[in-house]
Amino acid sequence: MNRNIKFIASIAAIGLTAAAFTGCTRFEEDEFFDESAAVRAVHISNEVQNLLVSAPQGWVIQYHVGYSLVEGFNLFANFNKGGKVTIAGDHRFLRDGNAGKYTESASLYEMLREESIVLSFNTWNDVLTPFVDPVSSKDAPNALNKDGIGMKGDQNLVLKSYNENEIILRGERYGAEIRLVKADRPWREYIADTETMKKNIANSTITSYYLTAGEKDTLYYVGLRAGRFRKSDRVNDPLRIDSIFCCFTPEGFRNEYKDTISGHTFQEFRLAADKSCLESEDRTVRVIPTWDIYMASHNAIWELDASMFSDEQSELYTQLAAEIKKFNTAWSLKSIGFGQSTGGNSINGLVLTCYTNAAKSKTNTLGMTVAQARVAYGLIEFTMGDTPVVDNNMNAAAKKATNLIELTKQFAATLMGRYTVTPNDYFLPTGGTYTPVGEGTAFTLGSNN
Repeated sequence: MNRNIKFIASIAAIGLTAAAFTGCTRFEEDEFFDESAAVRAVHISNEVQNLLVSAPQGWVIQYHVGYSLVEGFNLFANFNKGGKVTIAGDHRFLRDGNAGKYTESASLYEMLREESIVLSFNTWNDVLTPFVDPVSSKDAPNALNKDGIGMKGDQNLVLKSYNENEIILRGERYGAEIRLVKADRPWREYIADTETMKKNIANSTITSYYLTAGEKDTLYYVGLRAGRFRKSDRVNDPLRIDSIFCCFTPEGFRNEYKDTISGHTFQEFRLAADKSCLESEDRTVRVIPTWDIYMASHNAIWELDASMFSDEQSELYTQLAAEIKKFNTAWSLKSIGFGQSTGGNSINGLVLTCYTNAAKSKTNTLGMTVAQARVAYGLIEFTMGDTPVVDNNMNAAAKKATNLIELTKQFAATLMGRYTVTPNDYFLPTGGTYTPVGEGTAFTLGSNN
């Protein structure tokens, strides 16, 4: 494609009338409405252009496209009065070996006064144009859509509303919503802070979230980490799925469009002060990681904090340590906890982790099945069958006439019941505090790494 060609898009125009701008903060100034539509258009166009050049650190462009397999992207722009713009980004569709690398590119822009006010990026820009270019797979092998229409991005953007700090537009041809918000920090810093936030709230540990406007678990977000995720009535085998697209921010994430739940409208979420959830603009809607489901089903071995053992548990632990030595004199008990054993036929349950050499550089486990289940939000129950399954190491210990199986059953019995749980991190839990509902002993679980 010739890099100096202006993209001409067919438009579903928003008429430049007073009605079209109802509710927009800057379109209802009284002095404009005594003028003709053409003069009002000039005023609005000039005002928006003055706003574009007024941002000391430029603008963050929360850019969306019409192609359903592409997430939202943070781009950055500095405008000057002479019609020049510098756009930056580090997205995966940058070309010439720059995919994923921070890149800046200068090009031209102008404010068009057609049927609507249009912000037009009307020359090639290495950061923006790859979303618009109807490229062939030969020219751009990383492009997702190779049927001659590109990724359904727009570089002619129809003005919807604006105020001092943000400008809302929509793609002229494909209609995606695009938001410009004044940058509050240097661009590279914004990128780094956003990546840190994304890793903290959207990760491979927990991939589903409660979406709620009250105490009841209502809907779910699933797969947020990709930036294109789904809203559903349940995590597994949902009856209804709605596709959602977002841009991550240094404070959380913002969906492309507004949504509602239980009569509450929301679009942007920020991490709560206590870091337990993400809250909507008015704090009525929350996105809560399904940490309680994860904690009831994790495979990593989390150790019990021995300092919180009851007298009975401490005595049983001492006896278990002695029985380990009977099984193998080179072994010594390191900890007892919950997770997936590695002792042959791996099982989930209560796990004895042992040092297996004098240097304490190698470990092995003995395990016994104990079921964990989420009963309600933040409430987990431990149960054990009459004949729990043991792993190969535990079975081998039994054949050596040790009392390990019986002692492990007795230890497990002290932990049976229901517990309210507070994780040590709501989005990346590696343990937490378990408080019994009724009688019992509180305990903590933590990573053994």
